[in-house]
This record gives sequence, C-alpha cells and structure tokens, in this order.
Amino acid sequence: MWLTEILNEKKRQAESIKSKYKLLKKNKILWVIVMDNKEILSDLLKWLSVLPIDLIVLSKEEFWQYNSMVYMDNIADNTLFWVDFIVCDNCMWKLWDYLKKWIVPIVSKNNYLNNILNEFNPVKSEWNAFFYEEDNVWSIFYAIIRYLENHKFPYDNRNLVKNVIDIYY
Repeated sequence: MWLTEILNEKKRQAESIKSKYKLLKKNKILWVIVMDNKEILSDLLKWLSVLPIDLIVLSKEEFWQYNSMVYMDNIADNTLFWVDFIVCDNCMWKLWDYLKKWIVPIVSKNNYLNNILNEFNPVKSEWNAFFYEEDNVWSIFYAIIRYLENHKFPYDNRNLVKNVIDIYY
C-alpha cells in the first residue's frame, strides 16, 4: 500500500469506528490511550475532554466520561490499525506491536525502543515519535498537544506517518 492509500484508508476506517462506537464525527483524530498509572490517567482524561479528539481508553475502570470517549478492556487488531496515535506509559512492552500498525507513539523518553524512536522534527521531516519527559500529567499533555499541532499540517503529518512506516519496512 502506498502512503496516500494508507492515510486515506486510515481516515475511512476511522470514520467507521467512530460510527460504531458513537463518537463525534466532527473530530478528525482517533486515538488510543493505555496507561497503567490510573491516577495520571484519571487526571489526564479530564484535561483531554476539552480537545477536539475521539479517544479510546483501554481500561477496565471508567474515570471520566464525555461524548467523544469510549472505554474498552481491549481493542481488536483490525480496529487498532486505523487509529492515528497512541499514548502509553508502562505498557511500552507492546510498543513494537503498535509501530507495526503504523501508529504514531507518544511515549516516555525512557522507552525500550529509544534506539529507533526519536522526537519528530517537522522542520527537517525527521524521526517518528513524540516523547514526554516525565511521568506526570503536564508532560504527557504537552506531548499530546505537540502532536495535535503537528497533525494540523498535512505535509508534516504525512512525513511523520511515513517515518513510522519506515521503521517496520
């Protein structure tokens, strides 16, 4: 599949997922958050409720609810393949699986794949991830905002996704 086809299919499938889970269709971004630290997750979800995003939270507990969020115990691979990005903390052991599905990771700077992941630089169109420096709400939220700002520019987002795809192929 060529990059343009991949991006178009991601968009099309994301719309289907949004319909299935009754998420807001006006939001352009579909993503997943997986965090072991429930305290940070709870606080972060409150902050995220103001952003124009559709969110799948992988958690058995429900912390905060708003109309563009759905909770799941797990997510099928065919659904995961169509999300734009993933935020994770200690579940980084699955990071390689997420990269194989061409999902942009937002992870701790101290992850086990730090030899192949680097902070995306839109000026040079280099690298393939967004990092947060510390395991706290502020740092994670800041990384998410940096990704969302990048996503507004189709050329930059296209290069970011291409760089993620290039890791695996």
